[in-house]
Amino acid sequence: MIRQMGHHKDSGWEWQFLWRRSLFDNEIDSAINFLREIGGIGIQQQGLDEWEWIGDQSGKYSTCSAYNLIWEATAGGQQEEWCEELWKIKIPSKFAVFAWRLLRDRLPTKKNLHSRQMQIQDM
Repeated sequence: MIRQMGHHKDSGWEWQFLWRRSLFDNEIDSAINFLREIGGIGIQQQGLDEWEWIGDQSGKYSTCSAYNLIWEATAGGQQEEWCEELWKIKIPSKFAVFAWRLLRDRLPTKKNLHSRQMQIQDM
């Protein structure tokens, strides 16, 4: 909730973020951009502090609305043909998942683990 992320002072609202962990190097730019975006937002003391999901007109979260939001953001909702065909093949799902991860470069290779800030010896 917003009220947990700062407090009101004489000069107005003051953000006070407490991160759960130190930011990774690749997250610092995102954090700076986030702080710039919210810097000019005024928080009213008398306003309600409640969750609102912008992924659906009702303001209520649902898994379906989150899926649709993600789907629209990736390639405009267009799935690559190979991907559609992969899920139609009659093979055990663990093989299909492995193939999908392989083709999407999502396997835990040394390179991918390193890009996720994992300490890898002998790169």
